[in-house]
Amino acid sequence: MSNTWTDEWIRDAIYIIEERLSLLATLGYPLSEHRRAYKMSLDYISSEAYNRGLANSHELNYIKEKKMLLDRLLPQSKEDKKAVVLAADFSNLDQVVTTIKSICYHNRSVRFYIINRDFPKEWFIQLNGRLRDFDSEIINCRVTSDQISRFKTDISYVASLCYFIPDFVKEDKALYLDCDLVVTKNLDDLFATDLQGYPLAAVRDYGRKVYYDQEMFNTGVLLINNRVWKQESMNQRLIDLTDDLHDKVDMVDQLMLNKLFENKWLELDFDNNYIVSHKQFTDYKLPKSQDYPGIIHYPSNRKPWDNLGIQAYRNVWWYYHNLEWTELGQNYYLHTLKKAHIYPQKLPVTCLIYTFSDRIEKLDSLVQALPEIQFIIVASVKVSDQLTKRIVNPNVTILSEFNDLSELEQELIEISQNLLDINHGEKNVEILEQFAKLGKPILAFENTKYCEVGQIIYKVEQVQEMINKIREVEDKHGF
Repeated sequence: MSNTWTDEWIRDAIYIIEERLSLLATLGYPLSEHRRAYKMSLDYISSEAYNRGLANSHELNYIKEKKMLLDRLLPQSKEDKKAVVLAADFSNLDQVVTTIKSICYHNRSVRFYIINRDFPKEWFIQLNGRLRDFDSEIINCRVTSDQISRFKTDISYVASLCYFIPDFVKEDKALYLDCDLVVTKNLDDLFATDLQGYPLAAVRDYGRKVYYDQEMFNTGVLLINNRVWKQESMNQRLIDLTDDLHDKVDMVDQLMLNKLFENKWLELDFDNNYIVSHKQFTDYKLPKSQDYPGIIHYPSNRKPWDNLGIQAYRNVWWYYHNLEWTELGQNYYLHTLKKAHIYPQKLPVTCLIYTFSDRIEKLDSLVQALPEIQFIIVASVKVSDQLTKRIVNPNVTILSEFNDLSELEQELIEISQNLLDINHGEKNVEILEQFAKLGKPILAFENTKYCEVGQIIYKVEQVQEMINKIREVEDKHGF
């Protein structure tokens, strides 16, 4: 028998087991117990191979990878599930589902709690059916009139729903998330954070520091020490504090939480609550293993789901929004979000147009001739209907009232391969100069050129030559 234990024999044995699993799946048998048997077989094979002197076998390393994946896929005990808390009205359903999808794409074994007053029970029944595929579940945490009556004020209850976390969540640690964010990574490391006895961990609010010189944390992502919250009746203390101060402050929930936990919170890395409008105030750099920030938060009034809404990483929110539930399970290894996920073929060639006018020379000709090219039209003013109607073209994006968004501006410069200086009227000279400095092509017509920055100039009747030049860039482009 010992002579049969070779790399080839191990490989064949695993193949036979996997073929059986594949057949059972094809016939519609539930695979949870078979996955356990498969893992036990892998454990036995790896143990025996090690005992028989095959410790350096390539196949053993392969088995180790398979076991790591199985550990993530096999159902966890109820006590081992990660508690994630959302709070919302049913009117925010689209945002809630998008946040949940983003979490399920990179995580398994999650227990979601939705603190609410108006989500129908049928929605929970249907969603629990979907979440079972991810060893996850969702709990309907219905806030009652009795709970709301504990407030002596008439403030909007939605802003204070997170106060009730100890009333519903049984786990000692819970991750509270606003619904205007998406998660692009596995949350195991975040949940493993040692809270060191602090009531919560959070990310510094860099905007509050810059604009108001206040040291605060942002309340959109909170890793909560629920045991401490229960022991010290934090929910009632928050309610009492809100009753006392609600008419003296703005952003009630943010200020109340910061007031109660002043100097009593653990700071998390900015990657765990990447506020798109605050990056400019930080020295944040993407971790090497990530193409996108770990948790992207859109707290300003510029929401990515709004028509013409200007926001960095708008495409990331829409990627998760548009995913089918059947597609979520395809990220078997629970990788972080990659550009190749959003653009499975290749990154699209992008032409940037920065304008103060709705008069853009030969725009229709370019858009129709180049359906695979993305045209991003940025306007610092509210755009006219004449320009807005162009968004019926799938390859046209319009960003309206683009002001004080330096981070997004840099993102657009980075992702755009060409700048089209084809709008009439006033221009953004700084954008022209940045493209020239980067050596990226700037294409213009004779009657639209604004100033000399090394543009490639075409006569208006030479629009086909401009189209050909953009196609040249497309041919050279990829990941």
